[in-house]
Amino acid sequence: MKKQFTTVIFFALTTISLQAQLLYKVEGKNLKEPSYVYGTIHIMPKKEFVISESIKAAFKSCNQLVMEIDLNTDLKTQIEIAQSSMLPEGKTIADITTKENSERIRKFCIDSLNWKESKYNKMSRFRPFFLSSLIVNELIGKSKSYEIEFKKLAKKNKMHVTGLETIQFQMKLMNEVSDEEHIKMLLPSLTKDNSEFNKLLSAYLKEDLDLLGTLMNNAELSPEFYSKLIVNRNQMWIPIISELIQNKSTFIAVGAAHLAGNEGVLNLLRRAGYSVTVVK
Repeated sequence: MKKQFTTVIFFALTTISLQAQLLYKVEGKNLKEPSYVYGTIHIMPKKEFVISESIKAAFKSCNQLVMEIDLNTDLKTQIEIAQSSMLPEGKTIADITTKENSERIRKFCIDSLNWKESKYNKMSRFRPFFLSSLIVNELIGKSKSYEIEFKKLAKKNKMHVTGLETIQFQMKLMNEVSDEEHIKMLLPSLTKDNSEFNKLLSAYLKEDLDLLGTLMNNAELSPEFYSKLIVNRNQMWIPIISELIQNKSTFIAVGAAHLAGNEGVLNLLRRAGYSVTVVK
């Protein structure tokens, strides 16, 4: 359950440079050692998953791993996540959207995912953003997560692991969004060919930050929510990253959508006085 919840939450939050790269070295500003920033996709088909030699080398050179959240969650936190992912007071998807939308979601899950009615009735109690992630997970099939694999590598290398924010913060952020907007984000995922996710995956495999940023901007997100989801969090992370990399060489792994654009993590680090260069 722990692995499923953390993977789904990561994907829900970040489904999601002319240079086609995702790994960057951070130096300068009196840093004792360089650190690295890597843009992840939080879930991808197992057959496409690879950790390149350049990533392995950068990772091995570091003393600590920093991700959006620390995946080492206790039982109490897991219960909190489970509770936050559910609609209140026993409500279901049918109670928070139009009959047309509700039937479209139900029909897709039963006809395209081959869910039994009983399974859909159970899953329809989840909030739309969580249900959307469960649907995409099923469409992907066997999958892997960079965050989970990096956590394993960090344990093997006896690295300190921490997060830029808490999962409680992430859940609170998602729960501040109206049910209507969550439904609006869920509906595009209802395609058997998983076309929306595959656009993101294709851009990611090409290591095209510009395209990833464009796809994120074109997603079904209100400007206000996009600012909360991407821009504001990027800005919050910079002083935290600055403190973390001051005394330890650090491997920072965050969703690739956070790296792109003028307000992306890479440009914000440059504006903070660091040298940020592509690692090929």
